[in-house]
Amino acid sequence: MQVFEILGVCYSEQREIHMSQPSKTVIVTGAGSGIGFDTARMLLETGNYRLALVGKEKNKIEEAAHSLECSPDQVAAFACDLRDSGQIRKTVEKIAGWSKTVYGLVNNAGIYPFGGIANTTEQSWDETFAVNLKGPFLFTQGVVPLLKHADGGRIVNVSSTAGLLPNHFALAYSVSKGALLHMTKTLAKELGKDNITVNCVCPGIVRTPMHEAYVRSEAELEEFYAKRGAAFPMGRVGEPRDVAGAIRFFLSPDAAWVTGDIFILDGGRLLL
Repeated sequence: MQVFEILGVCYSEQREIHMSQPSKTVIVTGAGSGIGFDTARMLLETGNYRLALVGKEKNKIEEAAHSLECSPDQVAAFACDLRDSGQIRKTVEKIAGWSKTVYGLVNNAGIYPFGGIANTTEQSWDETFAVNLKGPFLFTQGVVPLLKHADGGRIVNVSSTAGLLPNHFALAYSVSKGALLHMTKTLAKELGKDNITVNCVCPGIVRTPMHEAYVRSEAELEEFYAKRGAAFPMGRVGEPRDVAGAIRFFLSPDAAWVTGDIFILDGGRLLL
């Protein structure tokens, strides 16, 4: 039995691959958990994609890649802190070395600091924009030449309903996510001639690890989800897979003529 290793993640030849020759490489940032991880899993289910999983924490992104149980030719893990522009450039170079072509980029990674005008520090503001806006900008800037070389491709940005209707006491987050919407539309105008579509999904409240840092217990977290979800027309908060399905659509051939779109997934929250 031969074992392969990429960034400490081992794979065995005994594992059956989802498809013998997946043809399209997609980069997913923030792929260690939540929406990013479910997007990776859903894309693998189609049998059409190779995945470059990007995450801040080396061990976490390696574990995520390992749990998908695929060959190193189909899934690879890349550690990258989006606050560091040098790391982003090096990561894009590594991905280009791993895959001859790149078809898609999912800018999913993000952070959610609490704070209004009185208590949002300059450091918190800068860090939020570095991860939520500058990181996607730099990743896109690095990947676009690869997409052009492949005669086109897909970019999907993950914003938030907070970018449309600001969340209370989430100043930096809401503004950064609103800016990401405009970056999506601006790039869609610019890159359409290169057969590159740029779209954006705007999730509402979704069960992701992002919320765990702001509660004291699992019971408190479940109470939060239950109360908020009960107020929505659909009667529940979202699951990561709900958002991953929309991302999969924008990456698919069915979305070949869709660009600059802002797709809301919030269980009807913005109708209230």
